[in-house]
Amino acid sequence: MIVVDDDPVDVRFVLRAFSDAGSTLDITHVSDAKAASDRLDAEVFDYILLDINMPGTSGVDLLKRLRSQPRTAVTPVIMLSSSSSMTDINRAYENGANAYAVKPSTLRGYREFAEGFTRFWVDVAVSP
Repeated sequence: MIVVDDDPVDVRFVLRAFSDAGSTLDITHVSDAKAASDRLDAEVFDYILLDINMPGTSGVDLLKRLRSQPRTAVTPVIMLSSSSSMTDINRAYENGANAYAVKPSTLRGYREFAEGFTRFWVDVAVSP
């Protein structure tokens, strides 16, 4: 999985939560859309965890690019954002997000996210 997020605190919470949840996912972190594009052009990831609000290219703009590329057109993209705005949520889904979650405010919330993510995306969902 690749995590695209510019906030180092949120990234630490994500990494710790997946570790605490016993996840066996290999997780790569990049802090902006350019770095994400470079990695996604060179490597295949099973899942993309994507923030919306980043400096430079936004997560939604990166999502549009990902959906236009054959290599990432159907890769599950889960938006993880601090925004609970219906405008942001709708834009994410309209541009091809598979899921949208608001960033938790506690480590416990991040653990619950990681456990739910793993139960659904890793244990249940069938990927293309």
